[in-house]
Amino acid sequence: MEIGSLLTMAKEEIKSASSNNGIVVNGENNLSKVLHMSSGSGESSYAQNSSRRSSAFESTQPRYIANCRLGCANGMNTVSEVDFVVTTIKKLCSKRGLTVPQLQVFFNDLPCTDFNGLFMLLNSLKPDYMAAGVPGSFYQALSTHGTIHICFSIMALHWLSQIPEDVGNESCVYKRGKIWINGGRAQVVRAYAEQSQKDLRGFFRWRGEEKSKGGVMFICAMGRPNGVSAEQQVTSEGEYCGPDFEAAWDDLISEGIVKAETRDSFNLPWYFPNAHEMREAVEASGAFEIVKLEVCSGVCCMGEREYEGWVSDVESFGKKKARLVRSFVGSLVEHSIGVEGCNALFERMERKSTQMLEKGVLHPSRFISCIVAALIRK
Repeated sequence: MEIGSLLTMAKEEIKSASSNNGIVVNGENNLSKVLHMSSGSGESSYAQNSSRRSSAFESTQPRYIANCRLGCANGMNTVSEVDFVVTTIKKLCSKRGLTVPQLQVFFNDLPCTDFNGLFMLLNSLKPDYMAAGVPGSFYQALSTHGTIHICFSIMALHWLSQIPEDVGNESCVYKRGKIWINGGRAQVVRAYAEQSQKDLRGFFRWRGEEKSKGGVMFICAMGRPNGVSAEQQVTSEGEYCGPDFEAAWDDLISEGIVKAETRDSFNLPWYFPNAHEMREAVEASGAFEIVKLEVCSGVCCMGEREYEGWVSDVESFGKKKARLVRSFVGSLVEHSIGVEGCNALFERMERKSTQMLEKGVLHPSRFISCIVAALIRK
């Protein structure tokens, strides 16, 4: 079967569906040498704490196909997402009476990612496609020109390639007293917004060069609704790295375990764009036709029964919340304050999460806002 026929079918389906500066390594502000999701299968591993991403993907998945997975991390979620793609291809071919083509899937993530764990999982599942790992930042080139037909990225584009250069020193954009920009000073937020736009433009420029003409791309990314200021990155207290995480840092400082300057130099490399910012980056590349690009508010990332269990058992909530946050930022914390310091931080976070939920300071939500985009290479 010609790949062109498959892409034509995919495009038809898409259109019908759419009716720190503390992170410095060898003198470089380069997250790619430090950042990775927690590996293995332990209680604080990403594999055991990534069900929310899977739920959000299931809530937003239209009928798209792909053969390149950007920001794959590790664990069953990644394999399930690719299985969805492969199943969609088979259905398209069956509907048209065509033979399913041989599929090659490229899994991409940063070099520190636990690719071995992913490959061991794939080996045990014996999928009906060829698999390969592509280590590297997706803000850079990953493949030769015109070779990728279809790709998708799920819950990854909020990660920045680096902390903005002006953040983390004694300039006017110094981020004193905070570990993230949510609710932060306007100058700091603006620096993050500029870095996000630079990264997104690079992402779409490189994908435009790598994708074949007529190739398709699906994106589901953390985002914020239009009209919500960049200072308010999330609208629900207690989600992600909220006041409980910051309070845990305060405890380490008051106990003399770390200095305030160490906390101030720790910067979460996240920025949640709105649809306008994402559209600007796509259009700047000049490479893609936008079939769909919108913010979906109220995306369910946790079932109602699971959510009730999550918030009703206060002590269990603290443990689960600390494990969740550690699964995706633990590597950055360890780089900043070491393994023992990291253990101490998340022990305090577990306690703070429990206390804040009891006092009504935290208001966990099972809904998030996502940017969903379907693009076709011109």
